[in-house]
Amino acid sequence: MPDDQPGAREPRLDISRRSAWVASGVALGIAVVVAAAVWVLGSSDGSPSGGAGTSPTVVTAPTSSAPTERPRDHGKHRHRLRHPLQPVVIRHDPGCPIRPPHIVRVMQFNIHAGVSRSGTVDLAQVAAEIRSVHPDVVSLNEVDRGTTRSDRVDEPAYLGLATGLRAVYGPNLFGYDGGRFGNAILSRFPIRETHNTRLPHRPHSEPRGLLEATLRIGHRSVSFYAVHLSQGRRGAVPRIRQAETISRVIRTSPYPVILSGDLNSRPGDLPVRILRQYLLDAQQYGGRGRGLTVPEADPRSRIDYILYDNHFAPVRDSTQVVRSSASDHRAVWTDLVLRPRGQC
Repeated sequence: MPDDQPGAREPRLDISRRSAWVASGVALGIAVVVAAAVWVLGSSDGSPSGGAGTSPTVVTAPTSSAPTERPRDHGKHRHRLRHPLQPVVIRHDPGCPIRPPHIVRVMQFNIHAGVSRSGTVDLAQVAAEIRSVHPDVVSLNEVDRGTTRSDRVDEPAYLGLATGLRAVYGPNLFGYDGGRFGNAILSRFPIRETHNTRLPHRPHSEPRGLLEATLRIGHRSVSFYAVHLSQGRRGAVPRIRQAETISRVIRTSPYPVILSGDLNSRPGDLPVRILRQYLLDAQQYGGRGRGLTVPEADPRSRIDYILYDNHFAPVRDSTQVVRSSASDHRAVWTDLVLRPRGQC
């Protein structure tokens, strides 16, 4: 369960109360609604867009339960896994013209509701750390909306406005501290569809969800997922069940897949191994070092990941860990090449 810590007051926009502005305010409101609709749906050709002055509209993803299946015995020696997915080798036909690939910069960031180590809420710093990476799409975990501790701020809207990116929110915990708590996705690309899948969890424990956004990149659709698995010892078995559910969901996607999130698991742990049957690890194939992310001040573990399928390939040495003064996690980012299709 997230810690209930007091937050510093965030700046608010001043709203005029003079009646002389009512008529113009109505007209402006209509214009904003129209602009927001265009902003959320994006351009038809899938070109990146967005700017710091964009209206802070947030799409809240509809939520449903994952398909059920017969429970498994999660004994350590009884879980049979396929070998980890391996990168495919593409041999180019010299007679086939090469189309320019799309390079997608992906960022994973557990923002701890913007609560820094000092106990203050500093979303402006979170936004600055995101902007410093210049990402195309961001997975965010531990995102508040309307909670008392963060002064009732709509964090997805704030961060969308501050970064100039479209925002999607997937709340999983309702009524926490007077608001909601969950995952979010920020995207420079148009967002075509959204969905939030409930994940298995223990009774009376924090609910978890798999947030999905279908992005339009160029003339192709991509399934992008943000997730935060259960934590602690009591979350060990739920994490395994959650990873199995995620595997079933992503395997039904008709599009290239990127999964980004805080898995609360080390690389050799069973939840990661379950996901690695179908996805590749950006740190392993596109990074240097160990990619440690927690605790932020002196990281000793890697629990934050960017995973992808063989429709992508990481730019060599592009996967990096970024220090944070606004969270208890370090962020991770990487450049993924969306491999062209149908070149001849």
